[in-house]
Amino acid sequence: MSLFFRFSAQGRVQLLTATPADLRRLGEVAFGGQSIYPPGISAIPTAELNGYAMALLEAAGYPEPGSSAEASANGKFLDELLAAAELAGDWGFVGAMCVGWNCVAPSHREDHRYLQILDRALELLRTDGASYTSVPPFAMDRWTAVRGYGDTGPAGWPSALAHLPVPSAEDAPPFDDLVDAESRKLAQAPAAPGNMIYAERRPSGSVQAVVEGPNPETRELRRWDWEGLNAADYPALLRELGNRLVTHSHWAHDDLIPYFPCRERSRDQIRIEARAHVL
Repeated sequence: MSLFFRFSAQGRVQLLTATPADLRRLGEVAFGGQSIYPPGISAIPTAELNGYAMALLEAAGYPEPGSSAEASANGKFLDELLAAAELAGDWGFVGAMCVGWNCVAPSHREDHRYLQILDRALELLRTDGASYTSVPPFAMDRWTAVRGYGDTGPAGWPSALAHLPVPSAEDAPPFDDLVDAESRKLAQAPAAPGNMIYAERRPSGSVQAVVEGPNPETRELRRWDWEGLNAADYPALLRELGNRLVTHSHWAHDDLIPYFPCRERSRDQIRIEARAHVL
């Protein structure tokens, strides 16, 4: 069954079936919102992206890879994609980045038209507060190829983490101490979200970090001591655990949060910093 073809005002078959509104919608679905870690291209239905690619191939007559016909089709497609992104505005370039990567032959992804789309999309993502770790590696490769690296990551891209002082022992925030034999859940392990970390009061009075997680073979829960992570009292364990984890992803107990030397910033905070530094 043939795909529906769109025609330009001059009567030519259009290779891009996505509208400017589609591009804007796809960009916002993939990278919009308030999370500094938006879902990215994975949030776009695969069937929709593949539909645009199949429409391009059918309208172009299924050109042979590496042929002049393929080069011509990719060039025309990028002309249309760039024009549609311009009509859509900023988020349209983000959607065009996603559509182009899925549709354009790898040998044409260095085309100046696609690089222009990438540059506009990346600047929008930077100024809208998305963490660079959420941006596809192929796009960040373009950013670093042009701008290089700074001290903490890609040059000019604000960090998603704020470096904050940890309170001294004298200025420790109030807390409810552990009672004898109490085991208190403190954090979800950043590198293994299925594992939970506890502080457990031992008969000696010391406090031991304990990990609880599923056995990879039986999936039954098991608990084990975090070797080398224990302290004379609860505040000392909080300080050491915060230093080991650096920052929390997913969840952490209120007692532990002040002891992370790095804390996640909000997307609005990143937006303010990024927009204050015009590149």
